Amino acid sequence: MLIVPKSTAKRKKISNSQFVSIALIVLFSSFSSVGGQAQSIGRSDSDERDCEVVAKVISGDINWTPQSKLCKDDKIHPVRGRKVEIFCYSHGKVLYLTDSNVGEHCLPLSQRRFENCTLKNGYTCVTPKGPGEDENMPTLITPYGVVILNTNPILSWSAAPLATSYMVQMEGKGVNWSVEVKATQLPYPKDQPAMESGNVYNVNVVANRGDEPIAATTSILLVVPTDKAQEIAMTINRLQSLNQFQDELAIDVDSVYQAENLVNESILVLKARAKAGSKNPTIYRLLGDRYLEAYLPSAAISAYATASKLARKENNADELVKAEAGAKIADQSQKKVERAKGG
Repeated sequence: MLIVPKSTAKRKKISNSQFVSIALIVLFSSFSSVGGQAQSIGRSDSDERDCEVVAKVISGDINWTPQSKLCKDDKIHPVRGRKVEIFCYSHGKVLYLTDSNVGEHCLPLSQRRFENCTLKNGYTCVTPKGPGEDENMPTLITPYGVVILNTNPILSWSAAPLATSYMVQMEGKGVNWSVEVKATQLPYPKDQPAMESGNVYNVNVVANRGDEPIAATTSILLVVPTDKAQEIAMTINRLQSLNQFQDELAIDVDSVYQAENLVNESILVLKARAKAGSKNPTIYRLLGDRYLEAYLPSAAISAYATASKLARKENNADELVKAEAGAKIADQSQKKVERAKGG
């Protein structure tokens, strides 16, 4: 039985999401390669179109060539007897359409909202950690966010002042274990069963000073259901088959993950491109956005700074505006963190 001292426990305000491990490894290793980073174009570049891009053509249109960027007022015209295959950024899905206006199927990302959050669709309605949390608590950092694909992730948390050890406990369907460690990171125990898809798990981190618990938090992880994980994998496999530049692919994959609130997977993909030396400001701006969603304002500030620098270098006004706006939000959040630490 898992025990968290009631006097020290604090639950994060979060609502409720597997991927085949080998598929994740292959995907992330491909993003880590340097090949293809030169000349890669982010969707915000919009092929220099003066509109907000909402989708891209994959195949089947009479007028639009494959990988053309589409705005909400654009119309598609399929080759006779076929449907036009497009990738919709707001939904993170591949759609097959007949003659129609693109905006009827794909909302601009600026209008995307999470609505109608219920128990039925709760795994797509995530409220990340907020600035009101006590920064002296051992708050779970990774996996980033709440909804995850990986069923045996690395767990890490923020250090609690004066703590000499931490007891990490996990409980949920088919899982019930606890491990004591000195560090603030714990690879998922190899001798314990992995989490199961479609289930919710509680992760308790108890900070101890000697033999006495001094602080604790309880977090929730929700593993994506198998059918949803398969749908995500199929979409990503289709995007990979397009032989795009790696930065463009990473931006598309981020849209797939973002549509399902998979902040952890988005960050891993974008970090891999950054580590590979990407010069695309969109990569870093999106990484800043995702760090904000994971409530990591300091990391977000760094990512936005890089995005702004690269945007200025290539005279990308659109990305510069977005990066600077994100940086302001991150700076405000960081100041709240610092005030909380100062008491």
